[in-house]
Amino acid sequence: MEKCKSMVLEKPFTMRMKEFDIPDVAAEDMLLKVDMVGICGGDPIEYEGRNKKVHYPLILGHEMVGRIAKIGSEAQKQGFAVGDRVTVEPYIVCGKCEYCLNGLYQFCETSRAYGVNISCNRPPHLFGAYGEYMYVERGSKVHRIAPEVPDEAACMSSVLGNGVRWVRTLGQVKFRETVLVLGLGAQGLVSVIAAKEAGAGPIIVAGKTRNNTKWELAKEFGADYLIDIDKTDALEAIADITGGKMAEVVIETTGANAMMELGISAAKIAGRLVMAGTCGYAQNSLTTDLIVFKELKVLGGLGQSWDTEIAVDIINSRKYPIEKMISQVFPLERADEAMKFYMTEKSKTIRVAIKP
Repeated sequence: MEKCKSMVLEKPFTMRMKEFDIPDVAAEDMLLKVDMVGICGGDPIEYEGRNKKVHYPLILGHEMVGRIAKIGSEAQKQGFAVGDRVTVEPYIVCGKCEYCLNGLYQFCETSRAYGVNISCNRPPHLFGAYGEYMYVERGSKVHRIAPEVPDEAACMSSVLGNGVRWVRTLGQVKFRETVLVLGLGAQGLVSVIAAKEAGAGPIIVAGKTRNNTKWELAKEFGADYLIDIDKTDALEAIADITGGKMAEVVIETTGANAMMELGISAAKIAGRLVMAGTCGYAQNSLTTDLIVFKELKVLGGLGQSWDTEIAVDIINSRKYPIEKMISQVFPLERADEAMKFYMTEKSKTIRVAIKP
């Protein structure tokens, strides 16, 4: 059989290139030729062995774009064909459990996600995009990417899907509401895009000046005000910008205790605070009385469910230079180096991608 290569995470901190047979596909499945895959902010968790649901060996990678190399007869009925350029959501859903039936398929009881928790010991092996091909099973959500969209923008579809979920679905941002985005990483930047698309204004971003490119992109994506929390009293600045009314919606993307506390303080009375950042289960101390006395709605935000459709529409529109969020691209054989660079050079990166 014809062979292909994938970078396999054999165990924490140990990646090796391996060969696999290029598989045939079942009637409801597809095989994609991977064009590019981004290193997700969660990939280091699997790399370091901190995800207890992982079964090694594992092929990482789910922020991807590729072309359909093979497609089953039933999958073709979705309107796709060999050669189509597509992106695939991370989740493989059963479509039958309580969560799938209630529109929360990111919590599907089967708990299967590409590049996260499916061992490549299981045939047909290619369940992650750190490789030349990725196998796409029944229950996957596949989206068409326009020909003119750069690979770097296309592989950000699920990331932007997060922003859409936090701002539109959970935050329920209305036209001309003030949105405060806390954090200038990829998740903060896509939240700015989502807020701009929702008609928010003003859009305020607060974070630390460690990478000027992030600040420039925040402005290019639609941020009206940028607050460097190391140089400015953020709460005073937000009060000045809003005339003391503060922010109707706060999107917290960092998981840092100080930023979560800022989010509670900066939210308007009866405002909404969407907490999407994580802190590794650390016990944080927060002023919960402010939540009570301001009657805030505090919501957790995880993944996307029926939000990536909108994200792909935004990407295909080419309204925003989303490709600029990919700060470095490495070849597949240097995937281990790419991962280490992403983990250790935060001041130089936004998102790092791998191109097979």
